[in-house]
Amino acid sequence: MKREIAAAVAIPVVLAVLFLLPPIAFDFLVALVALAALWEFYRLAERSGHPVAKTPGFLAAIAVLSVATWLWSRPGAAGEGLPAAAVVQALLAVVFLSAVAPLFGGVEPVASLSGASSTVLGVLLIALPASAMCSLRAFSPRAVLFLFLLVWACDSFAYYTGKNLGRRKLAPRISPNKTWEGSIGGFVGAALVGAAAGAWWVLPELGPARAALAAAVASTAGQIGDLVESLWKRGAGVKDSGVFLPGHGGFYDRIDSLLFAAPVLALFLPAAS
Repeated sequence: MKREIAAAVAIPVVLAVLFLLPPIAFDFLVALVALAALWEFYRLAERSGHPVAKTPGFLAAIAVLSVATWLWSRPGAAGEGLPAAAVVQALLAVVFLSAVAPLFGGVEPVASLSGASSTVLGVLLIALPASAMCSLRAFSPRAVLFLFLLVWACDSFAYYTGKNLGRRKLAPRISPNKTWEGSIGGFVGAALVGAAAGAWWVLPELGPARAALAAAVASTAGQIGDLVESLWKRGAGVKDSGVFLPGHGGFYDRIDSLLFAAPVLALFLPAAS
């Protein structure tokens, strides 16, 4: 019941800020949530025995959020400069997959956070991609709605496909309940929702084919983002990143997929709004 109540309150608030208020209101909301998620990330690092430099980390995050949002959210600049952010995320994903590849084979998880690198990594993993959501809002509120829909579709299709058809574990030592079948189901579900979104009101600027491709690629990035956070939580020995949202865990739990999906989706947007 707590989960349903929290969703019933949070969803209308986010949609109201997105569609009814000026863009700066959404930018401010994104910054607040990103900083809350960064706080939770730093707590995961500390629980893993690696103290972080919180003050420099938060100052760096605020600077990144401010500068990146200004650069990427100017009129006509949706997606501008985001290839660099996508490259950063791609490199982080490569490092992640290389570092934890043995975990997919059943090796015991190890604490994977270190003090200094965790401070910087939190900014790169959370503050930088959070700015991409502001870029989507600068293009159109409907682009942010599309982001929410594709991540929701991926999660929902992955859950039901995995529950009914799941046989092969995707990453048993990181997220035991995820399966390859569920992951593929999420990919397909996101693509279908993307095609519908591109054909109708949500994001017709992309068209059905391009929107389906955007949703499929962005949802795959989102699944990687979810696994990344699962690794941090596994290393810290906790189930959720926080307890602020009843039934939903912490802020980082709610936006882990969005953070990886948003920059990828922005790359598919037309150059000018």
